[in-house]
Amino acid sequence: MTSEVVLMNRQAVAMAADSAVTISGDRYLKTYQSVDKLFPLVENQPVGVMIYNNAEIMSTPWETVISLYREQARGRPLDTVAAYAEDFMEFISGNPDLFPAEHQDTEFFKVVAVVYTVLAEEFDYQVQKFSQSHSGGVRDHISSIFEFVVGQLHTDYQRCPDDSPRGDLPCFPKGMAEQVRRRYGGEIDQLMQSLLGSLRQEYPGLSISEETQARLREIAVFAVVKDAFFEHYTGVVFAGFGAKEKFPSMRSYLTSSVILGILKRKRDRQADIGADTGPVFQPFAQDRMIRTFLTGMDQYLRMFIYSETLKLSMGLVSDIVSRTPNLNDTQKNAIFRDYSQNNLGHALNEFFRSVDNYQYAVHTRPILRAINSLPRKELGETAASLIKLNSFQQKVMHSVETVGGPIDVAVITRNGGLEWTREKPEL
Repeated sequence: MTSEVVLMNRQAVAMAADSAVTISGDRYLKTYQSVDKLFPLVENQPVGVMIYNNAEIMSTPWETVISLYREQARGRPLDTVAAYAEDFMEFISGNPDLFPAEHQDTEFFKVVAVVYTVLAEEFDYQVQKFSQSHSGGVRDHISSIFEFVVGQLHTDYQRCPDDSPRGDLPCFPKGMAEQVRRRYGGEIDQLMQSLLGSLRQEYPGLSISEETQARLREIAVFAVVKDAFFEHYTGVVFAGFGAKEKFPSMRSYLTSSVILGILKRKRDRQADIGADTGPVFQPFAQDRMIRTFLTGMDQYLRMFIYSETLKLSMGLVSDIVSRTPNLNDTQKNAIFRDYSQNNLGHALNEFFRSVDNYQYAVHTRPILRAINSLPRKELGETAASLIKLNSFQQKVMHSVETVGGPIDVAVITRNGGLEWTREKPEL
């Protein structure tokens, strides 16, 4: 993993990234602290690029891809940072020399294999969970558990966590799903049979219906075209000044693999500084301590407080209703249900809205006000300090230090271009 941050005001952009990478496998875990994640995008142009989460795309280092793009661009200026970002993505998509068709075929195989592996791991977990909660008889339910797991993943690819429809990625043309089915139908069946054969060896009583097999085939197609990145992905962050931009801007993408000549990608976040807009404070990847610094409260602590406040409030209402005289059980249940669904929810929302307003006024707004007026040197130092904050937290806690090593900082101005420095870690 990694920790990165982008700070922007009207004068400059500061991009900072640590240099740690964690490599894990069966019974081993190793962390190196010498990986480059921050680069100039185009020679002599005020635009930088950072990568996080995965150091390679289709077994090729991102550093190599970025350097090839830089050679191809030959210092060519573009009007906006958004244009640079799209040009870079199109460079990857439309480059058969970089990722030949047979390489794309192999990558499709890998993507689906990863998704099927995730599905198998979830199946194992659900079987163990069922075994712990039921004394015996798990073998009779193996097939039902597997159908449930497949159905859940199938639904996850079609529905977002808020239950809204999950659409296809806009980077793909209409009919991309059908192209994938026609081109890779044989590979999908091969992978599916490999998965089912492996599971049947481990769970001899497992039987798979035709409907479940059809869902597995659809999941393989969804893994490419749907707006979801359950496989390995890379975050790519662009920031700086386009040729026609008076103030800086930022664009970030999630990217996966090139399939049928198109890079699977989606725009993740964007920010533009204007004459009347405030600064930008945007962390990426491991950002827990950075967000705690900005808001004054750990996000997990806030969720815990919300949960405990809800339980306390429900308990108080239940106690008051139960102590109210001259009410039968039906009336008590009706009052409790009505209050819980209406008054209590409104009161909790108002309470946490007040907390959020306090957090913003006391913690967030003063920090943003300071960032808005920082000179470029101090902006870079602030960005580096935020990465050190994440690194320090891991040093003092009993956890693998997945953030650390020298910190790369790029400070970008319209006239001065990109100034790159590397800060040594503090002892």
